Amino acid sequence: MKQKTTDRIKQSLTRLLETTPIDRITATELCTTAEVNRATFYYHYNSVRDVLTEIETQVETEFRHFLSQTTVNSDGAPEKSFYVMFFEFVARNVGICRMLLGAQRQSEFLTRAMEAGRSKVVSVMSKLYPDCPASKINYYYIFVSNGFLGLLEYWLNSGMTESVNDIAEIGEQVSYMGVKYLQ
Repeated sequence: MKQKTTDRIKQSLTRLLETTPIDRITATELCTTAEVNRATFYYHYNSVRDVLTEIETQVETEFRHFLSQTTVNSDGAPEKSFYVMFFEFVARNVGICRMLLGAQRQSEFLTRAMEAGRSKVVSVMSKLYPDCPASKINYYYIFVSNGFLGLLEYWLNSGMTESVNDIAEIGEQVSYMGVKYLQ
């Protein structure tokens, strides 16, 4: 029962984040949306921010797991499934992703996610291009990751009109062209 209640609260906050900034969401509004009373809410959480922190932790854990499962092809580019899986991940977490990429683009969560991505890319690219200087790989990551964030932000803010497969194809093509810099 506890898991169902906390899941409902987290799902409700995620839905609210699609239209309302976190600082404007009250515990009362969250309780109404989740169809739980305030006592139940405060039994599980101290504040709306605590719910957000729990969601961020879950998303970060899922993201790190996702990164650990990704592979690259012989050209050094991530397998296409990486891009599809990534955008499916975003689509599942659209509310929290919009919030994290919005005004709070410099959030601690995003900083940790970017560092996890950097670690993965540097590790993979160092093996694929052993003669490539680490600084060059870091520049590649900075360029591609910031472009990828821009692509993601545009997709989310323009109503996700492209399918997951179409936006994944765009991400793949742009990243694949960028990997030639390391050769």
